[in-house]
Amino acid sequence: MSLLGFEDVMKADPSAMAKAAADWTAMAGKYQQIQHRLENEVLSVTGNQGLWMGSTAFAANAHVNQTRQQSIDAQTEAKAVASIITDAKNDFEEAQKKLKQAVADAQADGMKVTGTGAVMFDVGALDPATRQDYRHDRDYQQERSEAAGKWAQKIKIYVEEATAADQRAALQLRRAAKVGDLVNEFNGQAVGGGDEADGKRAADLASRLKDGKNLSAEELAELNNLMKANSGSPVYGQTLLNALGPEGTLLLADELEVRINDRDGKNKGEYGELQTNLANTIGGATRDTNSKFYQDFRKGLQEAGVKNINERHFGGKSEPIYGYQTLTTLLQHGNAGYGSQFLNDLGTDVLKAERDDKNRWSSHQFNGPRPDLVFDPVDGVLKLMGQNPEAATQFLDPKGPGAEDRLKYLLRDREWPTSYVNTLYGPPMIDKTTHQDGLAAALEAAATGDVPGEGTHNGGPHTPAQARVMEGVIAALDGDGKGSEIHDDLKMPLANALSDYVDDTHKILSDHVSSGSGGVREENGEGHLDGGADSLVRVLRGVSEEPEAYAMLYGAERAKAAELIAALPPDPRADRDVVDLPAQRIGTALGAYDAIRSDVILDDKDDRMEWADKTSSFASSMNGTVTGFIPEVGDIAGTLVDMGIEKWADDVKKDAQDAGNQGSSDHHFAALNQSKEMALGWGRANGYTTDDRADLVYSNMATGHTSGHANAMSALGRNGQQ
Repeated sequence: MSLLGFEDVMKADPSAMAKAAADWTAMAGKYQQIQHRLENEVLSVTGNQGLWMGSTAFAANAHVNQTRQQSIDAQTEAKAVASIITDAKNDFEEAQKKLKQAVADAQADGMKVTGTGAVMFDVGALDPATRQDYRHDRDYQQERSEAAGKWAQKIKIYVEEATAADQRAALQLRRAAKVGDLVNEFNGQAVGGGDEADGKRAADLASRLKDGKNLSAEELAELNNLMKANSGSPVYGQTLLNALGPEGTLLLADELEVRINDRDGKNKGEYGELQTNLANTIGGATRDTNSKFYQDFRKGLQEAGVKNINERHFGGKSEPIYGYQTLTTLLQHGNAGYGSQFLNDLGTDVLKAERDDKNRWSSHQFNGPRPDLVFDPVDGVLKLMGQNPEAATQFLDPKGPGAEDRLKYLLRDREWPTSYVNTLYGPPMIDKTTHQDGLAAALEAAATGDVPGEGTHNGGPHTPAQARVMEGVIAALDGDGKGSEIHDDLKMPLANALSDYVDDTHKILSDHVSSGSGGVREENGEGHLDGGADSLVRVLRGVSEEPEAYAMLYGAERAKAAELIAALPPDPRADRDVVDLPAQRIGTALGAYDAIRSDVILDDKDDRMEWADKTSSFASSMNGTVTGFIPEVGDIAGTLVDMGIEKWADDVKKDAQDAGNQGSSDHHFAALNQSKEMALGWGRANGYTTDDRADLVYSNMATGHTSGHANAMSALGRNGQQ
């Protein structure tokens, strides 16, 4: 696509297009006047009304009728041209507006924008001192250079939008005027601009692709132009998808997937762009879930979702690909987001299809023409929900509509599909591992309200629905006392989620009521975990098989300990209850984490030293970042949080070494040893010249640690074992 010039877009006057549209509308009116005159003043004479009779009159009447039809066709064409120009004006004006704003924002950020749209940091605008600093600070230079690049990319995008509007209008005008048609007549079938007209044109082109036919390079570019410009428009999307139908939409999606992965195929980039645009179009068309279109489209997907989309291809009957697999594959390529209700409805329908036939996608052969096929649509929909926390929470909330047993089904009862590859000789190669990365993303998003990888995960707050998801996960995983058995894909995401509930997990572990009432406690509109400690300990243990997960969880708890130690009253005359009990509770929670770590190490595994080394490395690398778990980081808490971490890391490694040498370990006080350093630091920060006051705090921590460690070991089935 040859771009319009930056200056051309900036300086163009869209009002001229408005005048042109008005002139074409006026022209349609003039042709209507001609039509009326022909009907009222001429045909009344040449027509069969007794005023003019004979063969000459008959010939004249036919000629006038033809002229009349041309005047009608001319009106259609003129109105279509006016509509196209108006639509182009609106699209161009919107792109121009965004371009001008981007330029203004870039300039406000200290950038200089040239007449070609190039962007560079305006060093000359700096005051002399700042300019001198800039010339000697490479990080500053790099940061400004990267910022300039981002502004330049944004400017380019808006110039591309303006260019696309211009090209779209050019194609539509040529088609409306029948440019190149040898018959020199007005176009009575001309179609104007606007979302509905664009949807009809896109449907015409997309239907040919769906049927396996080819488009010219120009037609493919036009279809992508229409798709990209209108993908967010419900009118456009519904017009296109209605024309294709649910099954036709899936056939188109499958055709695109095959063409993208054809090693000898052409236009792969264009088909890839079309795949993204089609996914975004579905997203735009399905936002209004109360519309008749949505209800009909969903019903159609329910039927097409369990049909074999691969049946029309050679060998497709023996290697079925179901519609829901094709749909979730397509939707993974969208980048505009999907509505929460659409994702919930889709998840509900896919689960129903699975429960109607649990073997529908239980085992699937690797598909060469479609290497990216999402053969497990349940996990595929959950992965999409991971990008929409609201949808994930709504779907997995045990009190949500139809969601009572979803967590139990997904975490305990479901038989997750496997895949296999046929070989020339011998039995198929089966991938015996199941994959639950979609479930992992949905769980983390649902429980925290953050998109995995983008959220802060530093202690909430959480809605009651989010807390119900987290509580439901713990209950489902530990439903039969086997909370320590957790799928590898889930361990790190669950650690991220549980660390976000550190206030609640600290309270549960420090209280250590073995079996709680479960459910969620609501306070001031916020949700809090309120389950039993034993289940939580077993789930924490299962998650902690992953070294980074344990380091994340312990990092959150050590931050909580630093916060609570810093809050202890420094006055020696303070009531002992306001010092002793909080210190004991800190020790109890830390004792539970020491027990969890010991249980991992005491399991007779060859990789215990590797686990200890990685855990120590991850925990040490978190220094300075775990303060994110402290709501208001004061000077004392910020100082305490990293105290003793190096000694803690050494203790963890020693613990693993002892367990390897003698099958048990007495070196399981790593967290308590670190908390002693925190207590001493608290004393020094509060002006105590001796350690007596700090020793008192530590003594209470040790008391709590002993009970916390013992209780957690009991929950893990190691009564009396160190």
